[in-house]
Amino acid sequence: MQELIEQYTDTNEDSRLTRQFITQMEFDTTMDTLQAYLVPNVKVIELGAATGRYSLNFSKMGCNTTAVELVPDQVNILKRKAEEQGLTLSIYEGNACSVPFIESNSHDLCVILGPLYHLQTQEQRDQAISEAYRILKPNGVLAVAYISRYFVAGMFAQQYPELVTPEILSTLFESGLVPSQLADSFFNVGYFATPVEVEELVSAHGFTTLRHVATDGFGRYISSGVNNFTPAQYQTWLSYHLKTCDEPSLLGSSNHGLVIARKISE
Repeated sequence: MQELIEQYTDTNEDSRLTRQFITQMEFDTTMDTLQAYLVPNVKVIELGAATGRYSLNFSKMGCNTTAVELVPDQVNILKRKAEEQGLTLSIYEGNACSVPFIESNSHDLCVILGPLYHLQTQEQRDQAISEAYRILKPNGVLAVAYISRYFVAGMFAQQYPELVTPEILSTLFESGLVPSQLADSFFNVGYFATPVEVEELVSAHGFTTLRHVATDGFGRYISSGVNNFTPAQYQTWLSYHLKTCDEPSLLGSSNHGLVIARKISE
């Protein structure tokens, strides 16, 4: 995990989600998808909260919010932001794979919007989803995001042609990993899933899928156009995107996917 901590130390996650329309769409789509569950006083926990772009928003909406983050630097930023904004939420430094300090059957909604991008072994992914199941109340809701390995292959073709080699693409296709030294460190510490795999992962741990959203749609492939929209054009495109993001054929080509699943009572 040390490589992962180093990757995200001094990283501005808030800026990533807002600096361009194409990344703003990821945030807006996620919030729209979660909207129905973010009612006042609902107990929400975010595993992998980074600097709090989502958790702080949940708190502002009146949710009883808990945030867990692995990277100490990001935890400190999150605490500072909460204090500056006068928000009350519980903030812990911890690993999404093991949160023993969180009571079982205690939360209505568990949000995992980053950890699955980096849990490189099946054991780690199983642990994270098992912990989500444990801490959720009966019939609680899980929201788990992933990065599509099919999108990553397309990104290599478009932006990193030096990574289009038989070895790199074969390893990505078979394992979801990019261990090559030719690649940026983000890819080295990343895990890139398939849409079917994530549905099977949550199902194997006691959840039933309610929705499966292509968070970006095919927007990343037309990002130069989206980023040049006027604010009014962006809102028009976002409205169209929100009507189509449940289309299954978009899942593999979307940069991010988001699975919403309900805990099946024991």
